[in-house]
Amino acid sequence: MDLDRHYLEMALDEAEVAVREGCLPIGAVVVGPEGELLSRGHNRVGTESDTVAHAEIDAIRRTRILLFEEPYRNNCTLYTSLEPCPMCTGAILAAHIGRVVWVTNDDGFGGFRAMREAGLFPHRFARIEACDAPFPDLDQRQRIMLDAWRARRGGTIPSWTAADR
Repeated sequence: MDLDRHYLEMALDEAEVAVREGCLPIGAVVVGPEGELLSRGHNRVGTESDTVAHAEIDAIRRTRILLFEEPYRNNCTLYTSLEPCPMCTGAILAAHIGRVVWVTNDDGFGGFRAMREAGLFPHRFARIEACDAPFPDLDQRQRIMLDAWRARRGGTIPSWTAADR
């Protein structure tokens, strides 16, 4: 659990980078089977003018081919500051990530729990361990960043939507 906290804090640090760049505060890191940091990523949708430049996608892309090679295949953990959206969930399944841990549940646009609970791709989800919102203080830190980001955009938005990512 100490490693989970450490890497979730690192994902939150990446979310802060996204905020400084003017993007929705979401950060992610990919960690190898021995607990080694493989990559970092953050939301770059606004800075790259790329609707698929989400934090999880950024971190997965930065690992290059490692995720498909032994001993990494199905043995890496993706830590992210917000529950992955449907697109990022698909990328997680395709990249053979073995475990996903996130800071804050996203009831507005989160896809991981919804897709898993809907029974989609059961053969893929059966291989993935998930841990959602294990640390209330980190959850609060992410929510504060999200609220501040929304306020800077002209007011509060009731939930995280596709337009926010």
